[in-house]
Amino acid sequence: MELDRHPLAHLRRHHHWSMNDLARLLRDQARRRGLRSGIDRNRIWLWETGGTTPSEESQSLLAEVFDVPATAIGHLRWPDWLPAFEQPVPFSPLGSRAALREVQVIRMDRRSFLVLGSSTLIEVAADWARIEPRHLSQALGGQNIDEELLTWLELRSGELRSFAAGPHPQVSGLIDAHLNTTIDLITQGRYTSATGRRLHGVAAGLAHCAAWLRFDADRHADAQRHWQAAVHAAHQAGDRDLAAVALSDLAYQATWLSRPADAIRVLEHARSRTRTAAARSLLDVRSARACAVLQDRHGTQRALASAETELERMNPHDTPPVVSWMSMADVNADAGRCWLDLGDPGRAGTAIDSGLSELDPRRSRTKAVFLTYRAEGSLHGRDAFAAAADARAALDTALDSGAARCIDLASALIRRLDDRIERPMIELREYARERLAG
Repeated sequence: MELDRHPLAHLRRHHHWSMNDLARLLRDQARRRGLRSGIDRNRIWLWETGGTTPSEESQSLLAEVFDVPATAIGHLRWPDWLPAFEQPVPFSPLGSRAALREVQVIRMDRRSFLVLGSSTLIEVAADWARIEPRHLSQALGGQNIDEELLTWLELRSGELRSFAAGPHPQVSGLIDAHLNTTIDLITQGRYTSATGRRLHGVAAGLAHCAAWLRFDADRHADAQRHWQAAVHAAHQAGDRDLAAVALSDLAYQATWLSRPADAIRVLEHARSRTRTAAARSLLDVRSARACAVLQDRHGTQRALASAETELERMNPHDTPPVVSWMSMADVNADAGRCWLDLGDPGRAGTAIDSGLSELDPRRSRTKAVFLTYRAEGSLHGRDAFAAAADARAALDTALDSGAARCIDLASALIRRLDDRIERPMIELREYARERLAG
């Protein structure tokens, strides 16, 4: 099937609407708001060909027609916030190869928007949860891939994943190069089942790391593709926890993009097949975050309690690398974010302070996010000096990390302080302008 060049054309065809149909629906939506709209077929054509960008009002109407949360428009630029709907590939050797090959395709002439809508995202998680216990037979055999090269790839991929946690902008290209090499080895020919599992293990770890680098750079569609590829590769490698964690990353992204209900359903499927306590603790924390956004206090408390219980059961000897970083610092700081969402800034401040004091100093991106949470808590407590100090520290840490997602989070908080006239806020805004301009 030929792929549409523009996400709006793809969505329109998915719903079997002509340009005139979509224009009529948008005019009807405007009338329901008490507005008059001149949107017609020609306007739709200009949007789909890139001739013009819809106004804020037109994008808001489009969001209502396509049932997209209004907050998504603020998170993602046009046309990246438009949802796409692709059928997930099956959890088979050929299906997993297709998912891996998808991340190799040059994106200049491909859709750059989210590829998994709500129903499809949940279906990916449900399919994995159903099929994972029945480990599909690996129809692989014959020619052996060079053992020395495979061992080298395993060692280098582990080192690269460690580097990716720090402020090393060059590591992204190195990870992509190693991932592409591994995918080529997987797709080019025949090898033993044992070699296939090792190759898929390398691909899963690299795709998972590459996804986070893209998520931190606000490249949400590309991150989604890589996480989906990581789930498939981890399944073929027999790494149940890595697959579950990659699914939980997709859920975390859904919460970040104002789709918490989707996140909870994905996490339920992912948690059902985890092997280790550390993985379950991480998934519980992310479930708590989604529940808090939905204002489900009971669900939040239950998930946080489970996260702490699982973390106490964590055994370093059987904890896989993908969750070896999980600690009470993460549980506490994310609990603080939950209490902020649930309107309890005092409890939030205590939890976030504890998380920051226990956090590994090498985790600069996480520190920037936690500092932003603490600044928001101080703002709720009307402590302008503390809020300004934490917001400034969050911005500095985010800029040092180079993660666009963290910079945007700190910058958005500072913009929300614009209506406050206290001297620390005025000085903070001046400081932020200078740092962001530099």
